[in-house]
Amino acid sequence: MEFNEGRAVTRAYELLSAEEACKGQAQHLRIIKDKLEKENLTLSIIGQFKRGKSALANAILGEDILPVGIVPITSAVTRVSYGSKSAEVHFLNGDIRPVEFKNLSEYISEQENGNNKLGVASVAIKTPSKFLKHGIEFVDTPGVGSFHKNNTEVAYQYMKESDGVIFLLSVDSPINEIEIEFLKATKDFASKFYFAVNKADLVSDVELAQYIGYCQGVLRQIMGMDTQTIRIFPVSAKTGVGIKELTNSVSKDLKNNGRIILERSSILKLRDIIDDAINQLRFYWKAMNMEYKALDRAFIAIDEYIDDLKTESESMDSDFEIKFNEIKIALSEKVKEIFGMEYVYEIEESSPFQRSMTKGEFCEKVEELLSYLRQTLDSILLYREDNAYLVVRRIANINLLANRLREIKRQINRHLEENG
Repeated sequence: MEFNEGRAVTRAYELLSAEEACKGQAQHLRIIKDKLEKENLTLSIIGQFKRGKSALANAILGEDILPVGIVPITSAVTRVSYGSKSAEVHFLNGDIRPVEFKNLSEYISEQENGNNKLGVASVAIKTPSKFLKHGIEFVDTPGVGSFHKNNTEVAYQYMKESDGVIFLLSVDSPINEIEIEFLKATKDFASKFYFAVNKADLVSDVELAQYIGYCQGVLRQIMGMDTQTIRIFPVSAKTGVGIKELTNSVSKDLKNNGRIILERSSILKLRDIIDDAINQLRFYWKAMNMEYKALDRAFIAIDEYIDDLKTESESMDSDFEIKFNEIKIALSEKVKEIFGMEYVYEIEESSPFQRSMTKGEFCEKVEELLSYLRQTLDSILLYREDNAYLVVRRIANINLLANRLREIKRQINRHLEENG
């Protein structure tokens, strides 16, 4: 049967959704599945810090939306999509708050939200930019390589979400090891790259040509492409030089080839999710094979933590949806700490005016959540399971799942090799 990206994603999603130990991977894959169905494409500007990513994003969008500055600015991901002009902050605990554009820097500036102390997941902006009109989500990411470790971690995390990438260099610094390593990592997830060199107005035409020629040689080795196929756009976010040429080229390509770009990036991401799921099954297998004394201690520790959470939840008196999310996050962290395995919950977002959960409903949901976690851990780790048939069946199912995932990965690799 001919390889089909959508079928591969759907099949893997069905497999992972049926395994409690792989909930996190299934959630991630559902997002990719939804993007394929809706044909929503994520285009990110990425690169080293202080290359002018936010300024270039503003120039492409045609308005000064994102804050820029002389020091590293972006500490959180900013997602821009088409719509009536608005902005809101999405926090890690699921809270959503509207924000005025003049106050954006409070949430995405490294100076005002250093190391993301406010717990911002992302800032979502809508604006009626022509560039975004055909289902593009345009993303400005923190730069890699600065003093702020959190920024680099966020940049690496979000580059996995990108389908297409504008990789930004700058004439005031040759392409370096940090950029090379980041680019190598990114090409395992994104399927389309546009290379731009910022601050082109600061050098002569001869110097610019020399710089571009040097970068083409380095990029050819990294990307495995012929030098002639690597086009680099010289731009100046400050003066607007080259912006129209870059924007027109990207828009035309995404309009004509967006589906192909999205399908290829989806299977690149699927391949990584499969690797992650197989590793998760290994961690789970390790936890399941703990000695009884170690497993007893682990379950005593999680029971004590569950009792503490019950007591703590009884004293909570407001924002119950958000508190419920925070309990989920705390449980995930504790399971990872005690058992060494991922256990991921879906965080449901809401703004203040959407919340209606009562104290009674909250306490009931917390009780159900904690009880279900304990039952699930018993089940997937076979804690004190004496029925040999159930143990053998569980082991066989794990091995079968891993083998089916490996087969999908082999199909992906063959498809990528055959199609370049």
